[in-house]
Amino acid sequence: ICIPAYDMGGQGGLYLKQSFEKLTEQSYQDFEVVVSDQSESDAVWRTCAAFSDRLDIKRVSFSEGPRQASANTNNAMRHARGEIVKILFQDDLLARMDALSLTAQVFDTEAVWMLCGSAVTRDGITAERPMIPRLNPQIRFGKNTVSSPSVLAVRRERALEFDEDLVWLMDVEIYHRLNFELGPPQIVPDVLIWNRLHTGQVSAAVSPELRKKELLYVRQKTRMMETLGNK
Repeated sequence: ICIPAYDMGGQGGLYLKQSFEKLTEQSYQDFEVVVSDQSESDAVWRTCAAFSDRLDIKRVSFSEGPRQASANTNNAMRHARGEIVKILFQDDLLARMDALSLTAQVFDTEAVWMLCGSAVTRDGITAERPMIPRLNPQIRFGKNTVSSPSVLAVRRERALEFDEDLVWLMDVEIYHRLNFELGPPQIVPDVLIWNRLHTGQVSAAVSPELRKKELLYVRQKTRMMETLGNK
């Protein structure tokens, strides 16, 4: 379980605690938790320490790294040791006690990567707007029909890193790239992830200028990638 963490407007420790509580309730317990911590406070550190007797937690300080989710997530992935890498953003939650068990079952087959269903939550208790992930030709340009990176799991030996030049499109770009390089994902339609809605979300602060810049960047990158792939 790879968790990129930061202060999150003072709520980072609380959100991480709620996520850890869901992890302790999982029917499948053969996993480690890697927390890449960019917090300026000690809230994330204290939360990790409080759960260290119930979860196998490896907290890695990443205070000197680029302050963006793509780089922080990559750092967590680089420190993972398990066969399967499961992304779980700090403010998101596992929706069911068998979420990891169902994920592990997918990789008992020849699956290389998977996407699962999700819903949104405002209070961490109730959820709405369930969503079954699906890829579409325009996903890399922001038409996100998959959801957040928390729905993603991939074999560690085949995992691709997030593009650290991206903020707004970091998730949809990697879905497109994974599909291009590894083939279609295994889709689990069950809602296994709750994505939390709150005012501190990075997506809420994305400027029109950044959107334009990233769209141009992704257009150029994918055009070059697909041209080379066709050769």
